Amino acid sequence: MRSIVEAYWDSKLPIYDIRLSQLQKEGINCLLIDVDGTLINRKSTRIPKAVKDWISESKKFFSLYLISNNPSEKRISKIAKDLDIRYKFNALKPRKKATLDVINEIKCDSKNIVIIGDRIFTDIIVGNRCNIKTILVKRLDRDGLPIKLNLTLLIEKLITFFIK
Repeated sequence: MRSIVEAYWDSKLPIYDIRLSQLQKEGINCLLIDVDGTLINRKSTRIPKAVKDWISESKKFFSLYLISNNPSEKRISKIAKDLDIRYKFNALKPRKKATLDVINEIKCDSKNIVIIGDRIFTDIIVGNRCNIKTILVKRLDRDGLPIKLNLTLLIEKLITFFIK
């Protein structure tokens, strides 16, 4: 049995380098996607072209839903509108309620859902608590490139080493 803090797949890649064919092979048909750090830099509202292209291609194969802890509906709704994806803001991950509400709304079997995010203590834990697959991705900088050193993730991984 996997630990609650262990990602199903630690991709070590930015989201736009996740191969859609790999997700299809896993039987995935629905993607729950974190926003800040995963799709765009936390201090930006500009969606990188590589992310837009990946999202556009993903829509051909998967049902997509943005799920963010960000409390600003204005910010998350703008991003969701730009990408034409349904969304949930202020999700309070790793609490389960908002994620379970989304899972019930999309009506997908939990074995066919994956949550993609850049944080262990929010995205990965909530996915594991909701019994869905989890993918850890690299956080993006302001230019949409993967950051070289993610201190937060480094600390989270260090802490998880002691609680496994």
